[in-house]
Amino acid sequence: MPKRELLNELYGRYINEFGDKEIVLGDGNIDSEIVLVGEAPGKDEVKLSKPFVGAAGKNLSQFMDILGIKREDIYITNVIKHRLSKINPNTGRIINRAATKADIDAVKDYLLQEIRIIDPVYVVTLGNVPLKAATGDYGISIGTVHGQTLEVEVLDKVYKFFPLYHPASIIYNRSLKEIYLDDLKKLSQLIKG
Repeated sequence: MPKRELLNELYGRYINEFGDKEIVLGDGNIDSEIVLVGEAPGKDEVKLSKPFVGAAGKNLSQFMDILGIKREDIYITNVIKHRLSKINPNTGRIINRAATKADIDAVKDYLLQEIRIIDPVYVVTLGNVPLKAATGDYGISIGTVHGQTLEVEVLDKVYKFFPLYHPASIIYNRSLKEIYLDDLKKLSQLIKG
């Protein structure tokens, strides 16, 4: 069965299971050598039905410029394909919330199947949630493995994983910027090498 049909079938199952949520599915080149995996869509992603837009999209643009690739050249997805939200007790507005282990466990098989269908050369994880979901190791930390190539088995095939800090983390912790840029240069050399 062609990749697109396999993905549509996989996404159909996801929608059947989580159809009461605000869902944003993966997007991009299904024949890409690179799959980029984030945590979950936010308000802007839901509004445009596309992963990594709005503020996250600006960070992604810088990421792409450094790697010398275009958005349409890669496949972009999230571990959790629906918005994780809660009510802000101070304002009464809906805001994003962090993923829990239960959130990850409920959807990680979808991510693994998605990676296997696209079958890239590299899987770039952004932050702890995609790293933990894809490796199945909840003790692993982005702080100890960022910028390294890891060999990870996904449904009986080994892939090269390259964990990065989430680009948004730089907004909250400016000291990570140099580390993040160095890691991107390593990734660029790996892809071009």
